[in-house]
Amino acid sequence: MPLIPLSFLFSLLCLALIVRLGWPRPHRWLLQLLLLICAWQSLLVGIRFGYQQPWVAILQPLGAALIPPLCYLVLMLQARGPMGGRVVGHLTFPLLVILVQWRALAALDGLIVIGYFGYGAAILLYLRRGENVLQQVALADSWLSYRLWCGLGGLLVVCGLIELAITLDYSLLAGRHAGALAAFGNVMMVLGVGLVLGRERQQPEPEEQPLPPVKAEALTEDDEHCFELINQRLRQDDLYLEPALNLARLARKVGIPARKVSQAINQQAGMNVSQYVNQLRIQQAAQWLSGSDRPVTEIMLEAGFSTKSNFNREFLRVQGMSPSEWRRQQAGGV
Repeated sequence: MPLIPLSFLFSLLCLALIVRLGWPRPHRWLLQLLLLICAWQSLLVGIRFGYQQPWVAILQPLGAALIPPLCYLVLMLQARGPMGGRVVGHLTFPLLVILVQWRALAALDGLIVIGYFGYGAAILLYLRRGENVLQQVALADSWLSYRLWCGLGGLLVVCGLIELAITLDYSLLAGRHAGALAAFGNVMMVLGVGLVLGRERQQPEPEEQPLPPVKAEALTEDDEHCFELINQRLRQDDLYLEPALNLARLARKVGIPARKVSQAINQQAGMNVSQYVNQLRIQQAAQWLSGSDRPVTEIMLEAGFSTKSNFNREFLRVQGMSPSEWRRQQAGGV
């Protein structure tokens, strides 16, 4: 039966991603916990529906209740940084599920559906302001990370619908299609979480040099002044070429709030922060391409990009052609 190895395979995939993320740290343990819960749920689905072990149903609600709030907390981690004590407040939903499972079992399925809908909607609402909300994500990766997070928010809503369909299937059809629905929902969730968190890489935290804070009067000046200050900091020590640069770190370097950095770039350049920084990187990469015979991949990495797809997409956006076409054109081949 394909359901059995598939569920167990996804459990192993989640465990492999946990190992890949390395030792748990303040900015990483929530990601690993989410992957661990996904591995647990996938294992339970395989045991329950693959080996026809209905007793496993007792263990499934807690995992189902932990996944939505953990997804939201991981998003907050990538948007704002370590959560600290704020994590505790999101334990309310899993604790409520445990209480309902113990004292009001008839309401359990509906509560889990509400959890998926609620947290999925919360993620999508938070992301409505654009990719600049992911302040802790490297600017080179924010374009894809933002879209993957939007997809995961929508996927939580879809999983809520699947949970509702499973409930109706048990009520109307004696659970005839419950196994297939559960397997489908599990596969979708594990793939979604894996795609989002699988992009996390172990990167050394850059040491921040202490900078004098911007004077209070500077914060009240117009966006043009802030934009000049941002450009100055970006070009100082080639900060814009650092692959791990994100909005939060740029804001610390400039000495003004991240929202002000985003606003100034948007008003003066007409683009978001990642687009602007990537434009600077592409302009520098274009100079290197036309002035040397170095491999494109080497230039891509030195310009602060980690993937060819992102580099090629941004190069096309800024220069209107691929890196190879640009090099040929500059060499007089076109």
